[in-house]
Amino acid sequence: MTFWFILSFAFITILFFITRYLLNWLATSYKFQLFGKMINCVDTNEKALALTYDDGPHPPYTDNLLDVLGDFDVKATFFTVGENVENNLATARRMIAEGHELGNHSYSHKELVSTNLGTVRAEIQKTDDILSNLGVRSDIHFRAPFGLKRIRLPWELARRKKINVLWSIDPKDYQSLSAEEIASCVIRNVKPGSIVLMHDGGGDRSQTVAATKIVVEQLQHQGYQFKTVTELMALQA
Repeated sequence: MTFWFILSFAFITILFFITRYLLNWLATSYKFQLFGKMINCVDTNEKALALTYDDGPHPPYTDNLLDVLGDFDVKATFFTVGENVENNLATARRMIAEGHELGNHSYSHKELVSTNLGTVRAEIQKTDDILSNLGVRSDIHFRAPFGLKRIRLPWELARRKKINVLWSIDPKDYQSLSAEEIASCVIRNVKPGSIVLMHDGGGDRSQTVAATKIVVEQLQHQGYQFKTVTELMALQA
């Protein structure tokens, strides 16, 4: 009796940790998604990349980024948080007017791994509606808050035929790094088809603004072109 109890307990314990590992892997993997389409880069031979910015719009940093990007005639993709769009409509309209791509980064930037399906749907739909009402007519791509997904979110994105856009370069500009450190990480790791993650919201992003100028100057000198995510996907080999 004791032997079988110990054996059963050991089996359940092992099964628990395997399940926990698999669920964590599903949530954090940048290579695999259970349902639908996910990308973190594009397979292309062209020297092109996409700059993407999360968590805005957030004046003055988003507006400062728009100034820098405009100076170099560069278009970027901004994964916007719905409630931040509502609170900063003038900046959002400027982003659209200047030809940047706006994506959906949920309505409130809450983690959508352990939330119920109704919450997942509401977080996606509310921001889609806000962007559509502002005049966004192209496909609205999605980026999971914190890059986390597991089962419900991918299933809902697949149902809506939405692409979950992650990234291949994360310079961790949210860790209070200098502009030079942020830019160095991007420049050192870039290759054709890279998708770069940075942030225009969530805090003081002055170093991200400065880093963007360095990145654009140096990579344009190396012959790279900057594309929106949609434009970059069109270059798929």
